[in-house]
Parts: sequence; C-alpha cells; structure tokens
Amino acid sequence: MTTRRTPLMDISNNDVTSTPVATGSRRKSGRAVKVPEKFVPDAPSSQQGSASAKRKRGGEDAENDASDVDEEEEESDATVESAAEEEVREIRRKAKTTKKPAAKKPKVNGAATHGEAPAVKLPARPKKAKKVAIADKSAEGLYADVYTSGELAEDVAGRWLVRYEDNGQEALTEFMNFIFKSAGCSAHVTVDDINDPDNAESRISDMQDELQAQQVTDYPLISKTKSGHAFRTALIDFIDGLIRAMHTKGVLYTEEPLMENIHVWLSSMTDSSSRPFRHTATLVALVMTSTMSKIASAEIDASAKVQRQLEGEKKNKRPNKARLADFQQKVDTNEKRKDYIEAQLKDFFDTVYVHRYRDIDPKIRIECVEALGYWILTLPSVFFEGQYLRYMGWMLSDTHAGMRQEVVKQLSKIMKNPSNHGQMRHFIERFRPRLVEMATRDSEPGVRAAAVELMDYIRQAGMLEPDDIDVIGKLIFDSEPRVRKALVGFFAENIKDLYDNRIEELGGEEVLEDILTVEDEEDFSTPRAAWIRYKSLAESLLSYDNEDQEEMPSQIEAADYLNVAGTESRFTHAAQALYDKVPDLKDWETLAGYLLYDHSAPLTGNETERALKDTVKPTENEELILLEILNAVVKVALTHAHHSESSKKTKAEIQEAKENAARRLAGLIPSLLKKYGADPKTATVVLRLEHVLNLSIFEELRQDSTVYAKLLDEISAQFNGHADKGVLNEAGAALLHARGYEELEEVTESRMQSLWDDTTSALRKINKAGEISVRGALRNKILTELSHNLARLEQLASISSPVDSLEADTGKGDPLPISILLDVIARGVFEDSNDETLDALEDEVVLSAIRSSMFYFMWKVKSLTDAVAVGDEIPDLDIDHLKELQDIFTTNLIAAFSSRSTLDPVRLIGAGVLLDLYTLFSTLRPSKKSKAKNGATANAEANGNPHLQSLVQEIGPEVQAELTSIFDALEKQFSKKSKKTLAEPSDDEAPQDLDSEPEDDEDEEITANEKQAETLRAEQQLCELAGKLILAILAQVIDISGELKGKLRHRLQRNRSRLGHNFKEVIAYLDDPKLKAKKSHKSKAQQVEDARKKAMKSRELVEEDEDEDDPFAEVEPEEGTAEDLRRRELLDEEPEGDEGAGEGPAGGGEDEDDDMLGD
Repeated sequence: MTTRRTPLMDISNNDVTSTPVATGSRRKSGRAVKVPEKFVPDAPSSQQGSASAKRKRGGEDAENDASDVDEEEEESDATVESAAEEEVREIRRKAKTTKKPAAKKPKVNGAATHGEAPAVKLPARPKKAKKVAIADKSAEGLYADVYTSGELAEDVAGRWLVRYEDNGQEALTEFMNFIFKSAGCSAHVTVDDINDPDNAESRISDMQDELQAQQVTDYPLISKTKSGHAFRTALIDFIDGLIRAMHTKGVLYTEEPLMENIHVWLSSMTDSSSRPFRHTATLVALVMTSTMSKIASAEIDASAKVQRQLEGEKKNKRPNKARLADFQQKVDTNEKRKDYIEAQLKDFFDTVYVHRYRDIDPKIRIECVEALGYWILTLPSVFFEGQYLRYMGWMLSDTHAGMRQEVVKQLSKIMKNPSNHGQMRHFIERFRPRLVEMATRDSEPGVRAAAVELMDYIRQAGMLEPDDIDVIGKLIFDSEPRVRKALVGFFAENIKDLYDNRIEELGGEEVLEDILTVEDEEDFSTPRAAWIRYKSLAESLLSYDNEDQEEMPSQIEAADYLNVAGTESRFTHAAQALYDKVPDLKDWETLAGYLLYDHSAPLTGNETERALKDTVKPTENEELILLEILNAVVKVALTHAHHSESSKKTKAEIQEAKENAARRLAGLIPSLLKKYGADPKTATVVLRLEHVLNLSIFEELRQDSTVYAKLLDEISAQFNGHADKGVLNEAGAALLHARGYEELEEVTESRMQSLWDDTTSALRKINKAGEISVRGALRNKILTELSHNLARLEQLASISSPVDSLEADTGKGDPLPISILLDVIARGVFEDSNDETLDALEDEVVLSAIRSSMFYFMWKVKSLTDAVAVGDEIPDLDIDHLKELQDIFTTNLIAAFSSRSTLDPVRLIGAGVLLDLYTLFSTLRPSKKSKAKNGATANAEANGNPHLQSLVQEIGPEVQAELTSIFDALEKQFSKKSKKTLAEPSDDEAPQDLDSEPEDDEDEEITANEKQAETLRAEQQLCELAGKLILAILAQVIDISGELKGKLRHRLQRNRSRLGHNFKEVIAYLDDPKLKAKKSHKSKAQQVEDARKKAMKSRELVEEDEDEDDPFAEVEPEEGTAEDLRRRELLDEEPEGDEGAGEGPAGGGEDEDDDMLGD
C-alpha cells in the first residue's frame, strides 16, 4: 500500500521573509553577527515595523524575537538594548568600510549586486509543494480538495472533520459522493439517502445503472493516463489521513454511527456488479483496515508501556494513588480503543475481504492479498493466525499469474523475519508441496523466480525436506536467466553444506588447517580449501544432470533442436549465474590448477593428507563439468571482471591486468590440451578457451611469440589427432581466430600449410589402398581412416583456400587430390549392405567429399572473379580443366542423390549442393554494372573470353523433375508433422500419390519435445531446399526453357499460404517486383521516400560513370525484364538487388489471390 513520504526538503515556508540569509550575504561573510538588513524591504507590510526594530539585534537576539517573551520584560530592558544596538551599529559601519571592495564579488544571475538580490522571485518555489493529482476545473467539494487543490491529505481530512462536527449528515453525504465520484460516477446521493442506510443497496443499484448507461469502459483507478498513479496515491493518502485524524480527535471512538454508516455504504458498494464501484470501494475499505491496523498496533504498544509503568508504581513501598489511578485509566482507555478497532477490523474483513479476495477481477484480488500481507506484518496479534493465513494458501492456486506472484511476495516478506518462522511452520507444512510445484513447474518465469526466493527463506528456517532441496536445486539448469539468478543463493548454500560435511568427515578445520594452508599463492597446484568446493560443485551439478529430465520441463534441454549454437551448455549457464555468489569461481587460475593436478598419482603423506587427496579427486564426468565451468568463468573474467574495479584502477592498470590474465591463459591451454586432448569431449571444451584470448598482446610483444607458437602447435596436434566434428570445429575456429591478426598471419599460415600437406598426403595414400570410387570396395579400417581424413579436409577448406593444395601435382603420375575427392562422391550411389553402421559410415564419407568439393569450386570461382576484376588473362587450358572437374562433380552428384528413394542426408544435401553449384557458376555471367577494383569495367574482359561463359550451364529437365520430386516429399513430410493441409494439384499437374506416404508408427511413442523437434527440422529442410530452388530460378539456371519452363515456379507457389509464415516468406522472393509495385498500397510518404532512394542511387552511378549518355536507363532496367531479374540475383555484383528481394516479406502480408499474381 502506498503511503505518504516525507519530502527530502521542507519548502512549506520557503518565501522571502522566511529565508534566513541571501546567497550574496552568505558568500560575503559567514559570521554569526551578520545582519540581513537587505531582506527588510521585502517583508510583508504588516511586519515591517516590528521586523526592522528587532532584526537589527544580533543573531542571538533575532532568535529571541521568535520566542514568547513578555512585553513587560522587553520594556524594562529597552534602555540597555538601545545602548547595545548603538555599539553594534558602530562596529558594523567600520566593518563595511573596510570590506567595501569585497561587496562587489557576489552576484545573482551574473549581474545583480547585493542590493538587487531581493528582486529574485524566490516565492515561486512553494508552489511545488502543491502537487495536483488531476486537472479537473469542474471539480468541487471534497473531490476538488483531495485531487485538485494540491493540499496535504491531513489538512483536507482535518477540514472535513470540522465540517462533520458542524453538520454530520451533510459531511457524510459529501464523503460518499466523493467515493462515487472517485469511481467515475457523476450521480450523487442526498442527505435523505444517507439517513436511510437500509436503502443503501437499492440506491447503489440505481447509481450503478446510471453508470452502466454511460457505457464507461475505464475508471480512474485503472486509468493509463499520467495522472492515474497520482489519483490512486491521493485517494489512499486521504483515506489514511482521515482515519488517523479521526483517531487523534477521538471521533473514531465517540461517533460510532459515523463508522457504521460508512461501513454499510462501502460494504454494499463492494458487492456491486459494477467493477468501478467494486474496485474503488474495496480499495477504500482495505486502506481503512490498514490504517486501523497501524493504530491498533500503536495502541497495543502504548498500553503495554503504561501497563509496565503501572506495575512499577505498584511495586513501590508507598505507591502514589493518583498516579495509579491515572495509569489505570490510560490502560482502560487503550484497551477499549483496541477492542473497538479490532471489532471494526473483523467487520471489514468479514464483509469485504472474504468476498473480494476471490473477485472475478484479478486487480481486486491482488489488492486484497497485498493488504492481507500488510495486516499480518502490522498487527500480528490479530491477523497472524491460521484463520487468516489460510487465505494466502488458497490464493497460491489462483489462475492469474500476477496474483500468484503477489501471494509469494507477501509470504516472502513474512518469512524474511526469523521471528515469524515459528508461527509459519504449520502453514509451510500444509502448503509446501504447492510452493515446490510453483517453483519448479509454474508456467510464468516471474512466478517461478519469486517462489525460488521464498524457498530460500523456508530453507533457512529448516522447513524443507532433503528431497525438496534437491528438486529446487535442479533449477540451476532452468531455461530462464531470472530463475537461475534467484536460485543462486539457495544453490550456494547447498554447496556450503556439502563443503562443511566434507570438512567434518576429514576431522574438522583445525585438523586440516596446516594441510590447506597455502604458502605460495602463485602455486596453484597445491591442495587448498577451494578444491573441496570445486569437487562439491561438480558433484552437485552432475547429480542433478543425471536425474530424469522429464521432471523439470522448464530446464535447458541437453539436445538442441537446430544446433544453432553449440558453445553454451547448461553447465556454462549455471556457472555464469553462480559467478558472483561463489567467490572461488572468480579465481579461475586455482580452478585450472585443480584440473591440471595429477589426481591419479599414488597417494602420499599422512592419513589425513591421503584422505584429503582422495576426497577431492574428481571423476571423468566431473572433470568435464569443471572444464565447462572454467570456460564460462574465464569468459566472464576476461570480459567483465574488471568493470567493478574500474573506479579504483586506472585504464592502464585494467588493461595490464587483462593482458597478464590472457598471457597466463595462453600458457595454460597447451597444458590442458596435453592432459585432456585424448578425449574429444574434453578437447572440444579446452579448445574453446582460445576464442576468448586477445591475440593482439602477442602481436605487440615479440617475446611472447614462443608461447603463441606452442599454443598453435597444440591446436594443430589436436586437429591432426581427431576426427570428431566438435574438436575439428573448435580447432578450425581457433585457427581462423589467429588468422585475423596480421602480425601472426605468417606463423599461422605455416601451421595451416603443414596441415594441408598432411591431409592431402594421407588422401593420396588411401587412394592407393583400393578402388575409392566404388561403394564397399574398401576395408572398414581404411574407410574409417578416409572418413577421418575427409572430415579434416572439409574443415580446412572452410577456413582457407584449398585450390593450391588440391591441385598440387607430385610429378609421379598420381591423380590430383581434387580428382580423388570427386571420385569419392561416386560412392554415394546407394547399394544396401544390410549393415546400417557401414552404410552410415559410407554416407558420411560421401557427404564430407561433397561439401569439400563444393568449397573447392567456391574458392575457384572466387579466384576467377578476382582475376576478371583486375583484368588478368585466364588461360583456356585452365577453364577446360575446371569444366572437366565441373562435369565430373555434377555427374557423380546426380548419380548419388538420384539413387535414393528416401529423404536421407545424401539425397537432401546432394540436391542442395547441386543447385548451389549451378547458381555459383551463374555469377560468372557478365554484368553491365560489375566494376573492377580500379574503376574499370570487367565487362570487356568477360565478353572477350566467351570460353569462360561455357562454365555457366542450365539444369536439365530430368534433373529438374528429380528436384521437384524431392520438394514434393519434403512438403508432404512437413504437412504431416505440422498437421497442415496441402492444396490440391491443378489440372495440368500430376495428382498426389497418397499411397506413397509412409505411415508414422512411432508418433505415439515419442515425447512432445521430440515431436516439436522433428517438426522444426522438417520445416528447416523444406525452407532450405525451397530457398535454393528460388535462387536457381532467379539465376536462370533452371525452369527457363523446354517443356518444363515455368512449372517449377508455379509448383513452389502452390502451398505458399498453407505451410506457415516462414515458408511463405521464402516463397515471397519469387514475386515479380513489377506486379508488386502495381498492387502495392503504399502511403504517399512511403512513395516519396522510395523515389528519393531511387534518385540517390541514380546520382551515385552518374558520378561513377559520367561518359554514358543515359545512365538512368542502363542502371535501372525496366522492372520485370530478364536484365532486372539477373541484376537482383547477382548479390555480390549488385548489392542493391537485395532491396528487390527484400520486398518479399511485404508480399507475405497480402491475400492469397494477390500472391498468385506473381505467376
């Protein structure tokens, strides 16, 4: 509940006459004898005479002026004071003559002198004290006093009580009209209505009908305007001030009919079917109850104090009967007041709260639970009982998330005070299962986070079972960051408990003190207390990870659906959350020392030392978890750790600390790779540490080159020693990271060239071991070795050009590595070996060869494009050789994916790579807008070498039909998994083959998460192939000639509006921009902006080529023509083409009939 706050500065008397000293006077002299004569002219006329006579006496006499001094005393001392004043005047005149030059120094607003200082309009400041809740000029009566006058609520309440004492019925009528007006009702009640409380319900019903007739959809308490919050605050402050004023003046106890009448009208309003009436009256009743709770609490404290005084007086040997009678009277009065207030509280609770805590409006329910929590904390003697607490428990199952969250917050406030734990024990025992369920399974993250904080208080009170502690602890893997953050304290206590238990098992801290004492802080390989905490942390995380994931649906999934990012795991997320709360995690070098320690060495030392080393020895899985944690904390430490110290350290010191940490990490990575490099899982995690290194420190400091070289050697060794994709990806990313620094490029390139030589040599060796182009012709061992080698070759080709290495000739008549690679693709022609493992290995070999070959052609086309751009001559022999390789690649690729009937990876990836290959070579077409780097056009060179254009080919009709069949199968697969209906084929299309659709018998056995993953994967495959087909169509390498011309485009658009928004947006790239421009409904402002952009583009092209007669016609071809389509699809030659393609999403928002116009 909002209460009035005391302002930081009291400005109620902030006017010229009350200002003690002006700014100029303060700056001139700070002595106490300074007399502020210059303020005298601005004093009110009624006070000038006396003020001028009194303010001339010193500071001490001026204070006496404010006190109550008898006039007779002033007259008797008049002669003495007069003489003293003459002396003071003489001294001040001398002081002024000596300090006359300094009087010019102070200025007001840079110009005014001391004499002009009073001209500053300071009296305008008191207006800030009058804060108007709403601006309603038509408001009147009490409503205007509360909301528009800006006066203090206590003053308004006091004046209303005065009016009540004069005429109670009219004042009460005014009060009730104020409540109705606050609810948004303009109707009024009369004195006769107030005098007839039995008819209150009927009158309220009539006013409710009047309000509903106005069709009001909003009322002040829920208004979203700026004044909404001020209105609520003013209402609460007034009601609170009114009850306190009634208590102070005794009206609350002497005028019982007043409260009874108010109670009758409010309770009737809270039962109204009108939400504005119900909400406003409920809030007023709750505020009254809260204020009376505060008063009752104060009366209880006062009664207890007087009771102690009474008991003390009774113990005296000679008690004072008058004092005893006085104390007894006070005690009786306080008890009567307390009993009366408690009776009022019970009435309000029974007639208002009991009905409104389950109101249909969640806002009213939240008001109730917030008030109940306040009552329990304010007046525990009445409300801190089971009969009231049970309402909290019942509201834990509310359907509104905000309501559940508010209940949990109120319970947290109660549990925060340890003195309340005893009375809360029975409540917690009863509702603990529901609280645990809310913390782990609630659909709203905010509710889960609030429930976790409450569980931490319950745990501190010792009211949680061990099983509950484990269930809550699993939330460290929750997918919501705020839930993990809320759990940090709870989880850290779990680790502390495990640590304390281990210390006790080892004999206690005194026994381990000598063993765990670290003499050299730089020696991170010696056992220390932090090692026990690391062991406890890893053990806890591992135990939570091994338990059934289905119990915690909100947790981070171990498997990612689309594999968009594999660098963050549930353990790294947990470590990032725990970083600030667990101090040992900030010391990542100690953690690295713990991991590098040889825990497998024979145990030495005394019995306690051996027991300690055996206790901290981690398992393999725990080491993997700790490596993940090391990754997370190093990343945080090197990027964010010094922000908190920025105020204490200079930038140079912070930078030096970061560089030192990076050097130490660079020295640790090789050691970690030597220990953990044998296992692909641990090697992958260690290699990620290189990504956070700032290698510029090795550029600047040559003396660290040996450290960097050693690091590269270890990374290269890991690359050569593994075939695991995770290791190769991380090692490749590390090498790519290193290539980004020019000073280190030479060292990095030498390592990469060595890796290329090793890979190609191994490929030639395997080629001699058997027929590499025939499926099943190699032994399993050789096939496995080929798979590993191609995996490394594929990774290398993705980060550096493979052209030179794959075209290197040994001079011994051996085939080129690229030829061997293309032969491997021929193994993709499917032949069932009745061995699923062997078939999977064969397919993996083929896929690696396909991807590696595609990288080769991409790099090759890039080199041709660069050569054309600079005007270099391309020999026909090189073009013929490339065309020969192109033909072999397409032939083997088509044979591989067309030999398969199911949607297996070879069929899908092979079809996609084929489309990419034809689209890639289409970029060699000459473009009128392609520019060389030196400004000369590359068009002449391209047209002068037509042999180069022979590389640009069109996909044949048979292959187009095969690609269309693959698209059909993907459409059916996604529609079935997503439960979407496909459109019927048109008359000129082949009918659907419904019998060919396989029945999915496993749908009933898979979980909901697995089903969602399969649906997302099917959508990804469909959109990916559709995108490649569209690029090929725009590149004019498919669907442009023969009997099948235009059919693929029409087929792609058949189900564009039936298979989800993602698919629709992909197909929208086929829309003809000319037709889209005709049917677009852009505003004039958008059309003007488009015209401006087009003019800017034209202007830029004119500046580039001023010799052309009509640059506009050549730069901007007619929309819809072949040249326009070619311009839009050549992305690397014409970036502006993206704008035309980017209009695709706009088409997605049109109706279905308009979309089909694109055909």
